[in-house]
Amino acid sequence: MMTAATQLLQRALPQPHLRPLDLNRDLARVADLVELCFAERLDSDGRRYVRQMRQASRNPGLLSFSGRAGGFSGFVWEEDERLIGNLNLLPVTAMGSRAVLIANVAVHPEQRGRGIARALTEAALESADTQGIRHAWLQVDADNEAAHTLYRRVGFQERARRTTWHLLRTPDALPRPALRVEPRRRADWIAQRRWLARLYPAAVAWHLPLNPRLMDPGLRGAVSRLMSDRDLRHWSAAEDDELQGVLAWQSSHLQADWLWLAAAPGREAAALAALVPAARAGTPAHRKLALDLPAGEFETDLAALGFERHQTLIWMHLEL
Repeated sequence: MMTAATQLLQRALPQPHLRPLDLNRDLARVADLVELCFAERLDSDGRRYVRQMRQASRNPGLLSFSGRAGGFSGFVWEEDERLIGNLNLLPVTAMGSRAVLIANVAVHPEQRGRGIARALTEAALESADTQGIRHAWLQVDADNEAAHTLYRRVGFQERARRTTWHLLRTPDALPRPALRVEPRRRADWIAQRRWLARLYPAAVAWHLPLNPRLMDPGLRGAVSRLMSDRDLRHWSAAEDDELQGVLAWQSSHLQADWLWLAAAPGREAAALAALVPAARAGTPAHRKLALDLPAGEFETDLAALGFERHQTLIWMHLEL
């Protein structure tokens, strides 16, 4: 039985200006287009990504390997030898299933409104379908209503809204926390793992740099940490000897290290108030801290601790 998405793909008409991405020919121009289209939204990690694309475009050996490995593909829209549209496809495993992640959907500002983004998206979905891939994912900025509308019309459904918060330093004067903070105990892991799964459900955890195996205080975790280049630290918060939350810090090579909150339902704000200052004091002061949480939740509590909203993304999924 064909899904609505499959029927849509079969109705798609050929586009003379649309063709598969050619890494050797296109990558430098893709970098230019991405930089132009997302100039106001590129953070330091995004600018680093653009630089890496340009560097790769000058390295034929790297491009050849990437093409064989299938790690970077997609479609472009070209008119009069000008590349004015791009979409990249990344093979991923999402929630245990083979899938594609649609990324870098960019159309030159002067060429928007012509249906180019939709044509690129439909070509990407058709490509995935012909390869037997049944799941497509993408992320879109919550304030990009035009893109959100486009993807809904193509058949994508919203699965989650997540906000990433950044913290450099906490305010000098914070109220005394109601919870007692101490290093995580081995016995805290059972509750921490359960609470992590609640705040970072499978629909979003697959694309976050969150690896609960690294947090396991047992032998499996020790082996995983030996094979990883990430450092981790944990703090627990308790009230009357009853665990209320655990905060994990994870080092990163990007602009910010990660914090992962695990808290009892209804105790998230109290856990944040107690644990964030401890984490800030116990980690490199020059490094930003990033925290990903459901959009619209704990905003007042996070702002009081010194966090600033970095971005809110809508996670969308389509079953082919």
